[in-house]
Amino acid sequence: VGFESVRMPQADDPPARVPYEAEGIYALGVPRLFFTTHQSTVRTQDIIRAQPRLFFFSSFVSEEYQPFCQDFGPIDLGGVVRFTEEVRSYMEDNRLQHRRLVYYSATDSASITNSVFLLCCYLMLEHGFTPERAVARFERIENLPIEPFRDATFEVDTFGLTILDCLRGLKRATSLGWFDRVVFDAEGREELYEKPEHDISPMTPKFVAFATPKDDPKDERYSARKSINHQAPFRRLGVTDVVRLNSDALYRDSVFEQTMGFKHHVVEVPDCSAPPARQVERFLNICDDSGEGVVAVHCLAGLGRTGTLIGCHMIKHYGFTAAECIGYLRAMRPGSVIGRQQHYLELIAECEWKGNLPGVSDEALQKIIKDAWSAGRNAAVQCISQAATLLRAGSNLSALETLSGDEDVEEEGAAKAGGGGVTLALELQTASQRSNASTETRGCSFEQSEGGEEAR
Repeated sequence: VGFESVRMPQADDPPARVPYEAEGIYALGVPRLFFTTHQSTVRTQDIIRAQPRLFFFSSFVSEEYQPFCQDFGPIDLGGVVRFTEEVRSYMEDNRLQHRRLVYYSATDSASITNSVFLLCCYLMLEHGFTPERAVARFERIENLPIEPFRDATFEVDTFGLTILDCLRGLKRATSLGWFDRVVFDAEGREELYEKPEHDISPMTPKFVAFATPKDDPKDERYSARKSINHQAPFRRLGVTDVVRLNSDALYRDSVFEQTMGFKHHVVEVPDCSAPPARQVERFLNICDDSGEGVVAVHCLAGLGRTGTLIGCHMIKHYGFTAAECIGYLRAMRPGSVIGRQQHYLELIAECEWKGNLPGVSDEALQKIIKDAWSAGRNAAVQCISQAATLLRAGSNLSALETLSGDEDVEEEGAAKAGGGGVTLALELQTASQRSNASTETRGCSFEQSEGGEEAR
């Protein structure tokens, strides 16, 4: 394999589009670093023997994600930091300074998607790429099998979280000072997460998410993580307030207040749902009243309702989009925000606020629904409409009842109203029925490198 020097691209240069093929080798926009996919371990061994001048490497980090249901990523920030350090160690190794480094992934879409996410994080954190520029290095590879991340359920995916969403969330958190890979304590986080004593995840400087404690050893529904086990780690994390979201309390609330000295609050939200506007207001008031203290929040698993309410605070106070927020939350605590809660956060991002009370207007709701239909996200419309009922003042459902006008917004199979309008209620009923029914071997070839070299 021979290389020749070419011009280093500028940051705003559009990368040349190239076709994807397994075992093709693709430049990542920085000198000496490339990406490829291999179909099997045997092929990897054959390719390494055939290309001794190249250094092929992979990482177990891309395989670390432990799914809850049909979810497969993204890799959490502890993994991102370890991966970045691994790649940097290879790039800086004196023994490899005159060799091209080729990261290889398996060819299935989940492996490729997680590998691309990790490589994009490396390009951002080590080389200062913007999220858009990092993703562009892979978007130009036509038909590279990348798929959106999904929520931790077995239901039909209605949201579609992209790598770019996750990178933008990480970028925003970094700009806020929430994440710094140099001081990020990956080992400390692992000591708190999914342990027999507790299941705790620091999320932002303001919030800690955790799974419900349980003090009754006879209750076999959930792990026996006693309330008192949380006292020491919460003290270290600066927690002053604890918020319980689940109505089925598995411990005595007084334990946190009288025994441990934390303020304890109950903001009950039904399981697998999103909070009504007044519960959002109450939660945000608690956060405001806590001053500089950290608020620890839990439901049953500390994923869905917990992530949703933390997300409301992130969107209101720090300008996260719903997708950025969800991407960041899942990188901090895998599985966060589930099902229609994703669309609820879309609405929160468009809400008008009266103090800490959110409300979605007819105009904002119509726009979100139209955008969903225009993007072909028909299954999302029902979730959006259901979430909207929690955020509307009184019982005014005019935006849900009718969407009139000259524009013809139609979902396949739904009943059309006369006069060119669309009766949204019928559309949503049809979508609901449909949703319910649906739930039941060649040599290496290098492309032109824009990172300063070419291989033939």
